[in-house]
Amino acid sequence: MSSPNAFRSQRLYYRAVEDTDFDRQWFHTQIQSDPAVFSLFDPSVVRPQTRSQSDSKLADIQKGLLGVFICLPPQNTTTQDADILEKLTPIGILNLDDVAGERYRHHHRLVELQISIAPSYQNQGYGSEAIRWALDWAFERANIHSVGLGCVEYNDRGKRLYEKLGFVMEGRCRKCHFHERKWWDILLYSMLEGEWEALKG
Repeated sequence: MSSPNAFRSQRLYYRAVEDTDFDRQWFHTQIQSDPAVFSLFDPSVVRPQTRSQSDSKLADIQKGLLGVFICLPPQNTTTQDADILEKLTPIGILNLDDVAGERYRHHHRLVELQISIAPSYQNQGYGSEAIRWALDWAFERANIHSVGLGCVEYNDRGKRLYEKLGFVMEGRCRKCHFHERKWWDILLYSMLEGEWEALKG
């Protein structure tokens, strides 16, 4: 049975990434053009991004298994509001993508998670809420077996969050990420379907 609240959590709504100038401009200014946000969301070298580079990245997210904007609803809005999608305020982006192509995912049921919250909305618990929603979606609706993610070693806040949510560190790529004149490890985390079931009780 399909839930009428499948695309929302306690405080947040999740909508598709649309092929509109608004969505492309928001992604470019709020995620790709902020060096601190970019360095945690994109593994490539930190440099000013052109609009076409941002558009290309967003198009890749649209092609993934799940690419959504994380949104806040307007105040004083009920779930029955027919125009709710037109009134949502994007605060971040979340992506679940195939590890090595669609056929690989269909056989092994593995995806990787990426998430980024715009600076003005960080440190308010929105990231953890969105990740919990994404895990529920992956295991309940998409028949995924394992959700993985990579976390650069200097992202202390990310490490604490992922471990608090129940992700298990299963390895690391040693000294593979260059940032600010230093080589860093990429920490590899994952959550298996059975681990998610145990957390859900």
